[in-house]
Amino acid sequence: MITARFALSAACLASALAAASAASAAAPDPAQAAFDRGVAHMEAGRFDEGCPAIEESQKLDPRPGTLFTLAECEALRERLATALARFDEYLALYPTLTPKQQQNQGDREKIAREQRETLARDAPAISLSLPPDAPPAAVVKLDGQVLAPTAIGTLIPVDPGTHSIALQVPGGPVSERIERVGKGEKKHVALTLAVPPPRPPPPPPARAHGAPAPDTGAGGRRVAIYLAGGLGLVGLAVGGVTGALAMERKGVVDENCAGTACNHEGKTAADAMKALGLASTIAFGVGVAGVGGAAVLLLTEPKATNTGASSGAWVAAGVAPVGSGGAALDVRGAW
Repeated sequence: MITARFALSAACLASALAAASAASAAAPDPAQAAFDRGVAHMEAGRFDEGCPAIEESQKLDPRPGTLFTLAECEALRERLATALARFDEYLALYPTLTPKQQQNQGDREKIAREQRETLARDAPAISLSLPPDAPPAAVVKLDGQVLAPTAIGTLIPVDPGTHSIALQVPGGPVSERIERVGKGEKKHVALTLAVPPPRPPPPPPARAHGAPAPDTGAGGRRVAIYLAGGLGLVGLAVGGVTGALAMERKGVVDENCAGTACNHEGKTAADAMKALGLASTIAFGVGVAGVGGAAVLLLTEPKATNTGASSGAWVAAGVAPVGSGGAALDVRGAW
């Protein structure tokens, strides 16, 4: 048992403390003071205060006896994996000591081996596995410490309680999770890569100063309305002009034709009248279809969310006479 072993090692420690007290009577030793404070807390059962003080002493003045005491304190503190690591350090250090130093350690080497065997059984452990799509450069952290690639897939001793596990691809998001393990538990954790967030849409192009704001509610539907309406207006205008020109040619035909017999001027006017009549009929058909289509699109258009200024789109059509008996179509617009 850990408690029984601590009682046994405490007896061995008492003589070392007495000798150290006599040696340090002349001048205070920070390492010894931290050790004495830690042991006092440890004997009183205040392991959360005693273990850090003993660890501080070991950092100030590394000694085999201090390391052994720190390992026992961590075991009593229930930090089983930490205690296991400290006993491993002590057992690795013991063979490097001189025979005299080993003799001064008493039976600590034997106790350390027994404690290590018990801790190896009781300390929880976590094994980790990477997802199949993880690249070789993926970084795995356990409680903030980067794990070597060789540690993946092996049982890693940990203290009982909660532990953070993180996986990250360089330049990508971090996939982090919290796992709880109890005394003696061996848990396997399959890691997953975090899904990168969607890229934000590109910013809208910058508008020149004073330019009208785009009509965000119209879109392609509004453009179709303008095109259909403009085409309809052009068709009606062309139909009206060509119809008027056809009527003008009819007057020439009446003056130069008697029944089906016409002179040259009458025949030319009759041919032109037929062509203009056909053009007028077609133009009127296109005009009615365009205006009707624009009206349907306009009436079924969803309500715009932007009730601000008009988009400034417009279409205008006109016909101007050109030469003798001719006409020109003038269409202007913007959208």
